[in-house]
Amino acid sequence: MEEAKSAMSRYLAAMRSGAASKSILFPEHRRLFSVVLTGGVFDVIHPGHLHTLTEAKKAGAFAHKPVVLVVVVASDENVKKRKGHEPLHTAAERAELVGSLKPVDLAIVGVSRWQDTLARVGPDVVVFGYDQTPMELPEGIRVVHLTSHGANPNSKTGKVRERLGL
Repeated sequence: MEEAKSAMSRYLAAMRSGAASKSILFPEHRRLFSVVLTGGVFDVIHPGHLHTLTEAKKAGAFAHKPVVLVVVVASDENVKKRKGHEPLHTAAERAELVGSLKPVDLAIVGVSRWQDTLARVGPDVVVFGYDQTPMELPEGIRVVHLTSHGANPNSKTGKVRERLGL
């Protein structure tokens, strides 16, 4: 277990420094833990986000190894393009906020090409939220598509924004 924790720490340090994950660890060290990747906008944090992040972390536990949850926060440009409005908070602010949530080990801002983020993170599992369309991923990466956002009625960003008058 200590070897796994040490390998996980090196992985997270490499990710925080901007280094490519797979070039940092020997394969035998990388096999000691699972990396789960999920993403979203996370502009208005609500119970649905917590449900999704908790379920994403659980999705990596299939191999009975420690799990690292990496969350990709959409860039400001992608939010404008996909949602049709400016985010309330900058991508850096949203990443800081998401990174402080209990299930999350690391939050990063996505880049324009999702394949570059995928290559950098090197996930074993990619989790898509219930309202996201799963993308085709390289062979060997497990895909999990969540089917619910939780039981809380305030679990949709659109509903929360509407209640706030945004």
